[in-house]
Amino acid sequence: MNATQLPWSQHYHMYDYVTRELPALVEAELPLIPGLRSISGHSMGGHGALICALNNPGMYKSVSAFAPICNPVASGWGAGCFGAYLGADRKQWSAWDSTCLVAAGAVPVPLLIDQGTADEFLAEQLYPQNLEAACREQDFPFALRMQAGYDHSYHFIASFIGEHLAWHAQALQAS
Repeated sequence: MNATQLPWSQHYHMYDYVTRELPALVEAELPLIPGLRSISGHSMGGHGALICALNNPGMYKSVSAFAPICNPVASGWGAGCFGAYLGADRKQWSAWDSTCLVAAGAVPVPLLIDQGTADEFLAEQLYPQNLEAACREQDFPFALRMQAGYDHSYHFIASFIGEHLAWHAQALQAS
């Protein structure tokens, strides 16, 4: 997100960096086919990947995430961070919440989420079931894979990253 509250608003513009600055740098240096992008992330980065894709229709051909924060307006973590970065007006927060964006009719983009069942943050912070329900209501292309016994660690990501890369490659080839 881009922070709107001091002191964060002076330098915390991660959304602009990921959606504008970073693609421009990469595409200036690598011979990519313009317009073929996918995005992925883990945890808070998974939240960011979801937000970037949902707030930029057509920019990404697919989005995936490992244990993302799916409904931050409903979590203690989200309330603390959103309050600090965006201020007290909770209406502003929904633009940075994937569940709220999908429920409000975001343009569909293929979405894959892997979530470990032993993740210590699952019950009170991540809320993939809320995003799943919103996607179902909106007929949004969504796959939630609950991975038995996996936690929030990088071992979890390493176990399934190959499948995410293959899934993104298929989405990019279909374009």
